[in-house]
Amino acid sequence: MATRELFTVGVLFNLYWLLAVLGQNSYLWLLVGSLLVCWWMARYVWKFATIIAGCGIAMDFTLSYLGVLSFDVWGIPAWLALLWFGFGTFLWMIREVLNRSSTGWLVLLGGLGGAASYFAGYRLGAVDWPLGMLPTMAVLTLCWLVFSMLALKFIRYWYRSEREVL
Repeated sequence: MATRELFTVGVLFNLYWLLAVLGQNSYLWLLVGSLLVCWWMARYVWKFATIIAGCGIAMDFTLSYLGVLSFDVWGIPAWLALLWFGFGTFLWMIREVLNRSSTGWLVLLGGLGGAASYFAGYRLGAVDWPLGMLPTMAVLTLCWLVFSMLALKFIRYWYRSEREVL
């Protein structure tokens, strides 16, 4: 993947994130439409994204159930579930870059970046943190470090499997 393509995919995912977090339930149709276009254009992405989204949704549901995160609905809202599908799609689109990058740096970046995205969501009013700032950031960082490590292992496994089929 060329630098220009990586930049474009990154910007598009960040716009998708913003649409989900700021628009929440107002733009569900646009989030779903965007996913369907990506999935129509790229073979197998929906399978990969569904597995990543399932794991992320389970993580957020657990954090909500344990009182680390609080939303205006029981469990997690639809926009957040769609955000996870978008994140899984984004990871699949940059899988070549992830496959050849340093594991340690990617896990650290994923841990800090994941927690930072929840902080941004908190600041934008999309989620409440009943435990307060420090405990929530510590839990989120730890969860995202583990999630990033597992997701990277899965991406690399999928990437190798994909190459063997070709």
